[in-house]
Formats: sequence, structure tokens, C-alpha cells
Amino acid sequence: MPNSKPNTPTLILSTRIINARQACGFTQAQLAMRIGVKKSTLVNWESSRSSPRANRLIELAGILNVPVLWLIAGSDAPPEITAPDLTETLMLEQKLDKADSLVNELSALVSDLRGHTRRVQRDIDESY
Repeated sequence: MPNSKPNTPTLILSTRIINARQACGFTQAQLAMRIGVKKSTLVNWESSRSSPRANRLIELAGILNVPVLWLIAGSDAPPEITAPDLTETLMLEQKLDKADSLVNELSALVSDLRGHTRRVQRDIDESY
């Protein structure tokens, strides 16, 4: 991810494309192929000879994982990439597994209780 430097808003579009591409570790050829354009087209964007159309800007932002507004105008500095915190996800999965287990246990208890209730009712009916 490109660094959020104080002068980021003053960078031109071509520089933001270069910075974001390099931060993602793409070569020009790799990024061009992912976007579906010729490498020469990407070279033109990065050298300010031409600019990408709106649909390509949106694709670029998605592939480079940067906000479209940052790519276009340099505002809304892109967030730093951080490794996802899987601890919370694992804890939630464990809680869901426990909840499933408890639901199954409760269901079995309800079934047993219904059986006992029927037997008691049958015993009561037989005693009268």
C-alpha cells in the first residue's frame, strides 16, 4: 500500500498509480494484464500521456486496494494493509459450534421430556 505522506494529495494521478502498483508488488505488465489493457496503455497512464477512463479507474482502485477518490484526487489517503485478525473469527466459530452443540442437546432433552410426558399421561389415563 502506498505510504500516506503529507504531500500525497499533491501527487499527480500517474504517480499515485505508480506508487500503488509498486506497493502491491505488480509489474506494469502484470497490472495491465489484470486490468485487461495493453502494457503500453498502462505506461501512458503512468507517464501522464493519457488518463484512464472512469471504469478503468474503478478497476485500478479495486485491484490496487486503494480508494477511488485517493486515486483520482489524492484525498482519503489509502489505509495501510494489516494482516487480518483471525482471533475474533476463531472465537466466534467456537461459540457457534458450542451453540450448535447446546441446541442439539436441548432438542434431545425436549424429545425425552415429551416421551416422559406421554408416559405419565398414559399412566394417569390408565389409573382412572
